[in-house]
Amino acid sequence: MDRASALLAEFLTELGFSGDPEMSRTPELVTELLREFVPGEPPALSTFPAVGADAVILRGLPFHSLCAHHLLPFFGEADVAYLPGDRIAGLGGIPRLLEHCARRPQLQERLGGCLADLLEEALEPRGLVIRLRARQLCMEMRGARSPGTVEVVVQRGAAAAALVALLLSR
Repeated sequence: MDRASALLAEFLTELGFSGDPEMSRTPELVTELLREFVPGEPPALSTFPAVGADAVILRGLPFHSLCAHHLLPFFGEADVAYLPGDRIAGLGGIPRLLEHCARRPQLQERLGGCLADLLEEALEPRGLVIRLRARQLCMEMRGARSPGTVEVVVQRGAAAAALVALLLSR
């Protein structure tokens, strides 16, 4: 057992979670899970010359992350809309950037900002809007103890307002 797992085992014992045979591997498994949420470098985004100025919209991109306050999951879908400048993105790259941004404990607002920053840097779009809809288990299991969907909308660029209506129409 490595040091992180041993410390987690000690922590769980202090809380009274000891002696349950179903939890014998919990320290190692939780440590392995949390190590998956240590971010690395963002993946490269393939870009191509824009052939027009029409909006590009990707809907229903799944994501999951961890709340920075409670380390409980939040998960949902992202919609991304942008008005190209000189470049468009390879469509597989946007979900990979979303996955990269989701791999850290954070707030939902920070996740949207991370994705927007990476897309702005790579594409220099005239407008960019990202909508994240998520269930927050910290809201459902702690605090309000109420289900619901949290929606965050990130807008960037001079033409973002034109995209909001398109993105929110569904």
